[in-house]
Amino acid sequence: MKIQSFKKLLIILLLICMVCVLGACSRIRSIELPPLPTPSAETPAATADPFQPTQPAPVQPEMQTPVPVPTVFSIPSPAPTPVPTPEPTPVPTPTPYVEDPNIPHLFIEGETLPQSMGQYGVAELYGNIYTDKGVIAMVWGRIVDADGVVVQNCKYYPYTDSFSLAGTVNAELHFAVLEPGHYAYVVSAIAENNSYSSGEKVLIEHPFEIYYP
Repeated sequence: MKIQSFKKLLIILLLICMVCVLGACSRIRSIELPPLPTPSAETPAATADPFQPTQPAPVQPEMQTPVPVPTVFSIPSPAPTPVPTPEPTPVPTPTPYVEDPNIPHLFIEGETLPQSMGQYGVAELYGNIYTDKGVIAMVWGRIVDADGVVVQNCKYYPYTDSFSLAGTVNAELHFAVLEPGHYAYVVSAIAENNSYSSGEKVLIEHPFEIYYP
């Protein structure tokens, strides 16, 4: 009797448990589960292996604060001092030479000039010398060779206002005795007017040649 009662009680407990399980299942079905998370494309961080020695994290270089560069203020250069343009030195106008009207001058006219001639030839020397004021103080006639050496000469001191070469210089210079070669016939004179002088002035200087006949 006791055994049967126990079996009935056991069956009742089993039924109650089944009813409870079914009720729990129905409740579970009615509960809406949240959507599963979408897998991220990012690579999951690797799980550290506890057996591997931990590597020290790399030390990031400390960022140095840039030192501000001081602003350089340029000192403006002073403007160059303008160089004053020198005034041009005035060129003095040369004073034209004015000859003293007391200075005498010499002239010659009607003169003859010896031409080249054969040895022993003769030349006639004519001409008149005069001055515009004062007197003729000296007349010098001469024959000069190619080296400038005076081979014949004659001097006169007339102290007159005119002088003729005929009968004076013409009589003193002898062309017939000259050796063949190159020569020059020269006549110069000096005029004086009180204390003023013309200085020696060459009135004739003419080259000629003596050649073998």
